[in-house]
Parts: sequence; C-alpha cells; structure tokens
Amino acid sequence: MGISWSLARPKAPRSAVRIKVHVDGVGIYLYTGRQIEPIHWDNRKKFLKIYPGKSPTTRMVQYFRHLEQQINDAIDEYWNGVPRLTFLELEERLNQLMDNRTTRYQKATGKFAHQLETFQDFCEMFVMDCQSGERLSPKRQRIKLASIRSYMTTGKTVKKFEEKIGHTIKLTDFSQRLIDRLSDFIILDLDLAMNTHAKLMMDLSQILKYAVHHKKITADRFMELKFDTRREETDSIYLTESEILELLALDNFSDPVHEVVRDVFAVGCFTGMRFSDYSTLDTSNVRNNRLEIIQKKTGKKVTIPIHPIVRQILEKYNYELPVVPPNNEFNRIIKIVGQQLPSLHTSFIKQITYKRQVKQIKMQKYEFLQTHTARRSFCSNEYLRGTEPLVIMAISGHRSHKSFMRYIKVSGDQFADQLEKIWAQRF
Repeated sequence: MGISWSLARPKAPRSAVRIKVHVDGVGIYLYTGRQIEPIHWDNRKKFLKIYPGKSPTTRMVQYFRHLEQQINDAIDEYWNGVPRLTFLELEERLNQLMDNRTTRYQKATGKFAHQLETFQDFCEMFVMDCQSGERLSPKRQRIKLASIRSYMTTGKTVKKFEEKIGHTIKLTDFSQRLIDRLSDFIILDLDLAMNTHAKLMMDLSQILKYAVHHKKITADRFMELKFDTRREETDSIYLTESEILELLALDNFSDPVHEVVRDVFAVGCFTGMRFSDYSTLDTSNVRNNRLEIIQKKTGKKVTIPIHPIVRQILEKYNYELPVVPPNNEFNRIIKIVGQQLPSLHTSFIKQITYKRQVKQIKMQKYEFLQTHTARRSFCSNEYLRGTEPLVIMAISGHRSHKSFMRYIKVSGDQFADQLEKIWAQRF
C-alpha cells in the first residue's frame, strides 16, 4: 500500500499531476486537475519542488499535502472502518476528493462519473510500469527493453490513427468496430506487413489486458474483443555452407569495417545465435572449450560447441570480437559484402502479404541478406546434414518444434536430393 506522485506527460510544456494509490496489489490512478511546468518537478523525490519562501508551487504543495492526508484517511477507512468500505466505494471516495471536473460525483443522479482516461495516457503509464518493474512478465521477470520499445511503437501507431480519425481515444471507446478500423489503418494506410500488424495487435491486447487489471475497463468488455494476430510464413534466404566459405574467402575490402561485419556474420552462421548475442561475444563466454551465453531475447542459457571456423575467427581477434555497427547498418554492409559473391547473383522471389494481397518481391539473393540470415543458415544447414532437430534446438534455444521449423528454409529440390540418397543406400 502507498501513494506515489507523477507527471502524466513529463516531456510536454505543461503536464497534469497525477497520483497512484496502491491498494491490494491494484493501482488506482487519480488526476488532480492541476498542471505544472516540468521544470518545477523533482524527479528524485517524485514531488513538486519546494522553494524557500513564496513560490509558484507553494499553494499547490499545501493543497497536495492536504489531499494526501485525505487519501490516507480514506484508505484507513477501507482497512479499519466500521463498516469497512468496499473497493469500489474506496475508488469512488478517492475520486470525489479530486478537484477535477471529469471525476466529480454527480449529486443529481447519485452516480459516480468515472474518469475517462485516454489510451495515450494509460499507454504511457503502462510503459513506465514496464520500465520500473512494476509490471512483470508471466515468469515474474522484468520486461525486456525490446518489448518496451515495441509497446511504445504501438502507442505511436494508435496516435497516428487518432490523428486520422480526428478523435482522442479513451479506454472505454474500445470496441470491435474500433479495433477493426485500427486494423484497416495499419494494413491499408500505413502499408505494413501482415506480421507487423500481428505484433501491433498482440501489444494492444497486452495494454488493454493491463487496463482490466487496473479496473479501467471491465473483463467482460475485454473478452468480447478479438485481435487479429495471424502471422504468415515468409520466404527467407539462408546461405549454404559452400556460400559461407566463399564469403570467408573474400580478402579485398574497401573498408576495414566490412571485413569485421563479414567475420562476425560468419560466427552467427556457425553458432545459430541471434545478432544481439553473436555481435557481443567475448572471452567471458568461453568455458571448457565451448561458448556459454544467456540469450538476451529469452534469458535462456545455451551451450554451443566452438566450430573450427568460429575458433579461427575468435583467434583472429584474440577472442574479443570488434564492436560492430547497429542492426540496420550491419544489414546494409552485409549486402555490400554479399554482392561480391557470384553465387548470390541469382534471382530470389519472396512472397509477402501487403494490403491484404499476396505480393511477390523479386530481387537478387544478396539483397535479402540481413543479420538474421546467419541464424537461419545454421538451422537449415544442420538440418540438411541430418542433425537431430532436438540437438539443433538445444543449441539455437528454440522452445518449440513449430517455431524451429520456421527457420528451415530448405527447397523442395534439396529434400528430393536427400530422399534419393536414402533410397540409394537402401537399395
């Protein structure tokens, strides 16, 4: 149980001051009806700055302290009153204390007008709770930075939708029709791919589920909503072992960074790691002649035998791989490097759904190279070599056979070649 103060929009020229009351594991957000310039906010104490003598905040500080005492009295009545307040009565009592026209008690009807919280305000609070650790994952772990960034992107996407429809969306506005309109906007107006749409819908579902937890919307209303989270299998390239060796044979680089990118990419091709892991390897990961890492995305520990080629690359850099450019720049450079390989100057057609239509993108194979191609290459090559899927999954860290099989980008001809070899041995 406790009371905490915060600014609703700390980066805005002026921001509303709000209160979060923690009761029985639930946070009740109250809007005070007061606004200040963020310069007058003490981030360390999480309260208004108190200046000597008279100041622009003097009267507001006095009002907030008095308000805080009233909130504590209401909580005490919830815990110790005779009779005790119910949770809904406590929530109503707290909102009655706010000098805010959107939360005042309607005496004429005897009904409480609940505050109409905007989606953007709640989304901002949701992100802050993820960052602070108040909201945890289902495994009771802190939310990863990549997920938080994804939630922020979802908030920005809904903001664009609000600008299009000319309406500020409240949490209570969410209906199936509104979600369907948002879905159309993402796919038809923003021209985003089907899988990107699915991710945004998944994030939106998580945010609204959190709103249910905080009693901002009812569970019944949330259960009526359907979020289209269907994904599609996309055609993605992988490099064969011969192509990877051809890549490693290159020795004419116009920029030294290109050689570093090539080497680090090859490490990913023979370890099955994600870019976030294979781009940051150092001596601390080497134990008992193996690589031991805690995957940044999943938090899972994996043990990877050091492939002879990986050993050569690690020894080249004294087991401290150089710092490489960020993901987007890495993708640009690996395409330039791949362009030098004649074997990658072949057409590749990728099928993907845009604007609810299946489209074919035809480019040269090297133009599809990216950081994740390395992980996909490892899984596909080991699978073709006949390595048991469970062994590959133990190294790559895949949790399910279904997710693992998405990485196997083997052509029909390659499967046919394998079967012919089996028949030749059998007969």
